[in-house]
Amino acid sequence: MKYFIPAIFSFAFALNVNSQSCTDCRYLSPVFDSITKETVLFARGVNADGDTQNLYMDVYQPYGDTLSLRPAMVFAFGGAFVQGSKNDWYVKEVCRHFTRAGYVSVAIDYRVGVKLSEILALQHMRIFFRPMQEIRAAVQHLKADYSELGNNWRIDTSRIIIGGASSGAISALMVAHCDKPSEMSEMGNINALNALGGFYSSSGFYQNYSWNSIGTVNIAGALINANWVEAGDKPIISAHGNADQVVPYAYGAFGGGLLGGVFDLQGSYVVDSIARTKGVCSYLYTMEGKDHPSEDMGMEYIYSVVYRIMLRMHALVNDRSFCCPLTADVTPGDTLFYAPGAPDATLTAQVSNDNGNAQLQWCSIPCAYSLTANSITVTPDTALHYVMLVASEGQCQSGDLYFLIDSTQLVSSVHATAYPLTVEIYPQPAADYFLLDADLSTLSENEGVIEIFDLTGRKLLRQHFYSSTDKLSIKVQTENLPEGAYLLTLQTDNGIAAVKQIAIVR
Repeated sequence: MKYFIPAIFSFAFALNVNSQSCTDCRYLSPVFDSITKETVLFARGVNADGDTQNLYMDVYQPYGDTLSLRPAMVFAFGGAFVQGSKNDWYVKEVCRHFTRAGYVSVAIDYRVGVKLSEILALQHMRIFFRPMQEIRAAVQHLKADYSELGNNWRIDTSRIIIGGASSGAISALMVAHCDKPSEMSEMGNINALNALGGFYSSSGFYQNYSWNSIGTVNIAGALINANWVEAGDKPIISAHGNADQVVPYAYGAFGGGLLGGVFDLQGSYVVDSIARTKGVCSYLYTMEGKDHPSEDMGMEYIYSVVYRIMLRMHALVNDRSFCCPLTADVTPGDTLFYAPGAPDATLTAQVSNDNGNAQLQWCSIPCAYSLTANSITVTPDTALHYVMLVASEGQCQSGDLYFLIDSTQLVSSVHATAYPLTVEIYPQPAADYFLLDADLSTLSENEGVIEIFDLTGRKLLRQHFYSSTDKLSIKVQTENLPEGAYLLTLQTDNGIAAVKQIAIVR
């Protein structure tokens, strides 16, 4: 059964210019409403315990897409090489966003596990090499599907990007830049890889195919030696918090010093700096004051990071460079906050270092409009918005995610809709926290978000939830909310499943 989000949580922009179809914002903004997912066996390898392990990948496709060939993103989860899976909540969130923007997204599993005996025998390069083999195998499988398995996913195999988060990002960077046995031998005896097939191997079933990609997405990753990046390497798109205590932003030990001397890493700042010095196209979004990525950052902030990455990916899949003199700026300021009755806002593009032929593209996120005018006038209605500007000229592209528009959401008549889920909240009234219990058996998925609004409609809290069973029990912290009455919604990808009124009293 499909549940629909009520109109009070939709959005609209009134425009004083003619808008074009949102399909013009493909690869920039979610232009597809629905996605499909297929799980496929793609590799097999011996894990740290000596057991043979089957490896699976989830292939996400935009539902209703008619393009004959689409670019693909292969994404690897994080977990310090000892835990995690393709089913982790943030992996699914990232893949859904990329897929709704028009990509085929491929979330892969890889062999996790660290054996002390490997570390003591200076064979710890195996810890890095096993996930490298899986990324290689996934790319090979996509190319084999195109060439000999029926082209089931309609992937343009000349436009595959690899990436990941944390240890998944480390693995992707290693695939792209640790491409010589002499480089991996910096960690110990390279013969330790022979039992895994040798340095030039993968765990996949189609090893006659190349694992080359057109670029790497690195979210909070690192390299053992950033000088492995060499002139002529493919572009790197990075995002990293400069207060990261797990994977160093610059120099440090993996895990915040616990494994110093064994797993010393050079983080995204160093990778980006060396890449630029060597003429390799590189972009780094520094998440100021942020620790290692987690849900505590807030979903909207995580989305803003994804969209900044997606903008540079858009350049890659369109055979353009995001490292060129062309620049595009928007006035006024980077952020606009709207209160009830706020006036219309005119956003104006300013392009510099061009030859007079730059083409402009405005896209809203979510996709409500697509414009090519020099300026646009918008009247925000409801919901949370980002506005993206792209300027391109020849093989050069510039732009950024500029405006977060946070306007009032009206919650009147919210109870006019019937919702499928019964939720129990206690204690009520609450003080610094409350507990939420729900039976999820009536829903098609066991994860989503909990949001809390004040009675004027302002969103004050957003918290992700996931349950491995049909029973949900979660603690929601409310110590930062003032006393008063609030509205809580529980939402999945299919819409709002429950609405509750709550009170905070101290």
